[in-house]
Amino acid sequence: MKIVVLDDSTTVLLTMEALLEELGVKEEEMFLFNDGQGALDFIEQNGADIIISDIQMPGMDGFAFVQKLLAVSRRFVSTLFVVSAYENFRDIDRMKGIGAKRFIKKPINAKLFNHFVAPEIAKCRVRKKSQKTAEAAEQSLVAKAEVLDFEQLAVSMGINARHIPRLMQSFLGESQQLCEKLEAAIAEKNYTEIEHAAHTIKGSAGNMQFMRLYEMAKLLEFAAEFKDETFAYAEYNAAIKAELAAITRRLPDAVV
Repeated sequence: MKIVVLDDSTTVLLTMEALLEELGVKEEEMFLFNDGQGALDFIEQNGADIIISDIQMPGMDGFAFVQKLLAVSRRFVSTLFVVSAYENFRDIDRMKGIGAKRFIKKPINAKLFNHFVAPEIAKCRVRKKSQKTAEAAEQSLVAKAEVLDFEQLAVSMGINARHIPRLMQSFLGESQQLCEKLEAAIAEKNYTEIEHAAHTIKGSAGNMQFMRLYEMAKLLEFAAEFKDETFAYAEYNAAIKAELAAITRRLPDAVV
């Protein structure tokens, strides 16, 4: 995870560094800058998961920084926090005109800072964990694409293997229907329905020990819970469908 913090005051930078540390962010995950150009150069080269920027700064001020940042990628809109004194209404209105949507009041209040920033940190953690799990699972699938071992699956679930064929058919059928509901909900930006469908897939996938599928559905559910407009919902739904198809191909002929 990379969190970029931009402010011309060293004291303010160190304050936000301390607040982020209290939220579990490691020192190597924080990148502090006192000028806009330095922060922008870093982001263009290395990317960033969360950006916190002041407005009034010498050289490239916050307005120029945010304008150039959003020109790099609009995805930063939901993970950019602009720090400003709330009495500076003109600054806030101007920032909104540029494209900024999220603001943190100055002087910084720890409770409010945590309220806004902690959920974004949590989402980043889930993304990173899910990516690692998915990569590990992908390597496992490449190495072992054999027919599913129902006996082994039954042992991991703590049931008799005779139950597995019926459970498998139910799981696949239900999940495929939920994917169709997801597709419609995603098109309508119905986050409540997305969250519900992803939650159901997550639960049944975990029950059936399909952890790659579990992790993808978990991340989809988490994004919908926070109404993350930058999340690739359609791509994740397609990946879930592909995973279901891969599971189907690994079924014994008698079950198919």
